[in-house]
Amino acid sequence: MKFVFWSLCALILWSFIVYPLVIELIALVAGRRYLRDDALVLPVSILIPAYNEERIIAAKIENALALDYPADKMEIIVASESSDATDDIVRGFVATHGARVKLLTSPIRRGKVANLHRAVPSSTGELLVFTDANAMFKRDALRLLVRNFADPRVGAVSGRLVLKVPGRSPSGTAEQAYWGLEMMIKRASGALGSLPGANGSMFALRRGVYRPISEHRGDDFELPIRAIIDGHASILELEAISEEETSQKYRQEYRRKVRIINWMIVSALILFKEAVMSGRWLLAFQLLSHKLNRWATAIWLLALLPVSLLLAQRGRIYLLAVALQVVIYALALVGLALRSAGLRVPKLFGHPLYFVVINSASLMGILTCITGRQVIWHKRSDGVP
Repeated sequence: MKFVFWSLCALILWSFIVYPLVIELIALVAGRRYLRDDALVLPVSILIPAYNEERIIAAKIENALALDYPADKMEIIVASESSDATDDIVRGFVATHGARVKLLTSPIRRGKVANLHRAVPSSTGELLVFTDANAMFKRDALRLLVRNFADPRVGAVSGRLVLKVPGRSPSGTAEQAYWGLEMMIKRASGALGSLPGANGSMFALRRGVYRPISEHRGDDFELPIRAIIDGHASILELEAISEEETSQKYRQEYRRKVRIINWMIVSALILFKEAVMSGRWLLAFQLLSHKLNRWATAIWLLALLPVSLLLAQRGRIYLLAVALQVVIYALALVGLALRSAGLRVPKLFGHPLYFVVINSASLMGILTCITGRQVIWHKRSDGVP
């Protein structure tokens, strides 16, 4: 039983504390330098999948049109499955800006990846830039992204997502803190040319690197990893910034995480096998540590409490483990009660609640995947994904 306890503790600590330090150390020892050319200009296709984005699509297209990039080298393609006013809004831009803006519509709801599959063959750019409708680029972001393709080894480049916290919401503040750890790992992985998964709000691929994937998997996760497996570098451009608002409610963040993990877990298992088969050992290590084990943390946590209780009388360390878990879950419950009552949730309660929410979402994502339930891309009436 003690072996089980310490194994569970090791698995939990590995993903959140040990692995970030290990990958940082590997990057310090074996990090690479990639060529950049600030004057490089390549034809670019910006691909925007859209489902009922009437609230934000005009701002997104205006943001893209205002980028500091030659107009004759950039096209904007909106691939829409919308049933609201999104398509009409985009048609207004098509009428005004001609070939710079294209609209692809579909009356059939098949999801984000299927939308992108329709968009890629209709695009003409040497580089494919994938982005979300709610992600706003800094004016120089596209130039900074493109400059990295001066190095022929580079097949995929991810921009840096900066999260804005609307009204300093407790959920958003906790998500922002979590994202800080994620960025540490991304910087180290990018330095190794092995960034496993991209920032979905902004990432670019060479056209020749793009490979169609299953409609039931995540594009921003799988496409850069397949580029690595095929022998290309996948890197991070820290100065190419896109901004998104964080989730304002824990329920929104829970639903988003369930969908992401439901989509990605099959991809991760398939890609882990392919990484091993192709001898991409660093990538296999990253997928196992940063993806599969992190998602499974919900299972390890679920098992740890009863194991700790069974060992509580065998030593103070086990009793302390019980106390620590009880305190964290109690703080999370208080935070949930405050949130349900419409009251402000202090960080003391908000961070434990966020930790419980994201791990509960991981568990639900795993369960829905095992049971064969596909959690599709959707929006509520308030436009929240």
